[in-house]
Amino acid sequence: MLSLDHLGLVGSSIGPLRQSWVDRGFCVTEPEALMALDPRTGQRVPLGQQSCHIIFERGYIELTAVDPPVTAEHHLYPWIRGPGTPGDATLAIIAIGAEDIDGVHARLAAAGLPVGTLAQASRPIHYGARRGDALFRWFMLAAASTPESLVCFVRNERPELIFQPEVQQHPNGARALESVMLCSNEPEALAARYAGYADTAVVEVAPGLVRCALDGGVVWVGTAAALEAHFGEAIEHSPGAAPRAVGFGIAPDRIFWV
Repeated sequence: MLSLDHLGLVGSSIGPLRQSWVDRGFCVTEPEALMALDPRTGQRVPLGQQSCHIIFERGYIELTAVDPPVTAEHHLYPWIRGPGTPGDATLAIIAIGAEDIDGVHARLAAAGLPVGTLAQASRPIHYGARRGDALFRWFMLAAASTPESLVCFVRNERPELIFQPEVQQHPNGARALESVMLCSNEPEALAARYAGYADTAVVEVAPGLVRCALDGGVVWVGTAAALEAHFGEAIEHSPGAAPRAVGFGIAPDRIFWV
């Protein structure tokens, strides 16, 4: 089973980015350093990122800022825009949850997809009644194959640390991560890629607009015109532009565009 685990918004400064989502009525955790686990020593190694989180009953949003200078070696480099204004962010991470992370890795590799190495990451949890280190096993697809966003697959090894009621009470009533919206000049081809990840079908909703459902969550893909016609939001996307992630849906009945 695959689900929409979380989405990542990457900005230039974690403080203003966090505040911009607090101002939208979300409960946002305090920033923490994101760590990788060295497979040889088991020691935590800083990834050069500060992250905080908006936790729902299902799924979450990660807000992250990369320590400057951002070099081409950083795994988020291909999807980071210019500095912009302090609260601006790129929807740079689409994380698909996989209970059988080893099986998904093997299946996608056998299908010829450019899968990365399975790795571990962790972050300390300093909120709620349960404390400790959240632990994840994950892998990403090669950047050249996913221009719209970093696409990765993740297994949350300690979900009880992430999903705690103390941080799931949002003043705006938000409850769950429902969907992600992608803009592409060739929506059918892009949606077919996501359908292949999850072994699901692509459904045409309207001319230029398609969707594919995961076991939890929906991926919408459309041209700029089709997204505007369906959702009522003007999307800037030139004819020759690469696909990009442009928004996400939160239950009940809210869409945020980035």
